[in-house]
Amino acid sequence: MASPAQNIQGPFFIGLTVNILLHGVLTTQVYLYFTKYKTDTLWLKTFIVILYIADSFNCIISIYYIYNALVTHFGDDASLLTANWDAVLTGAIGGAVQHFFAWRVYVLSKNILVVLAIILCSLVNFAGSLGATVSVALNPSFTLLPGLTTEVTMWLVGAVLADMIIAISLVWHLGRHRHVFPALNSTINRILRMTVQTGVLTTIVAIIDLTCYLTISSGIHLIFNIPLSKLYTNCMLSSLNARKGWTYDGSSSSEPTHGGVHTQSIAFQAQSIQPEVIVDVESHRMTDKPRHSFFKHSSTSKHVWNSEEDGSSINDI
Repeated sequence: MASPAQNIQGPFFIGLTVNILLHGVLTTQVYLYFTKYKTDTLWLKTFIVILYIADSFNCIISIYYIYNALVTHFGDDASLLTANWDAVLTGAIGGAVQHFFAWRVYVLSKNILVVLAIILCSLVNFAGSLGATVSVALNPSFTLLPGLTTEVTMWLVGAVLADMIIAISLVWHLGRHRHVFPALNSTINRILRMTVQTGVLTTIVAIIDLTCYLTISSGIHLIFNIPLSKLYTNCMLSSLNARKGWTYDGSSSSEPTHGGVHTQSIAFQAQSIQPEVIVDVESHRMTDKPRHSFFKHSSTSKHVWNSEEDGSSINDI
């Protein structure tokens, strides 16, 4: 029979290792964001700072728990069963990121029903994580975890549904402009690829986490649950930092934006050099030899067409 440390602290330690690694990636992304986008709105910068502090606090709590269980109380099997699961912090961080993407969906599509669906699923996500945390606080023992099926299911299913709605709504809205503006397909494809990759990553991890919790009696699910909050914040920062590859119509990359989305009219334009079509008309000379005179008609014209002049932009994205 496996020891409690092997069943619980082992998976917890692996998840904590991944969590700390992702926190390092998050630190780099936060640094890049504040270096590249100094003119973003104050509320967005404050929001990112709060998320970073919350993620750092999440790491500190996890490190303290694993040190206390494996070092301070070394050899004490009873202390290995003591739970210290900050599920509410993970749910709160994930819910906050989902609310940010819900706001972005609203700015882009103005679809209230979709936004309300995202917010509802996000609140279910937070409520489930809060319920799990309260239950563990009242009875701090890992033996209680298998009995938290309702709370954990609400938490992770709510997160999965919110992520899926966000990804599908953004892909649907941006995909409508692919045939309207063929010249900008590469830019739209890049945005779509980023949207799908970030949404699918958190969705897959949450599904694996829920599946392991429901089917495996040990703490294997902690490998995927502990770093879940870092995945959300990294996905959000990666989408914000990727804006350097997009150009907004009538503005430069240094102009202030509202969370990466212009609230009135946004036009993504391809950054490649705009093609030019040059037409030259050769000169012609006509001569009438018998009358010893000539008529000369010479004209040279040049017409330049630039795709920037035809308004090839995507409005209201």
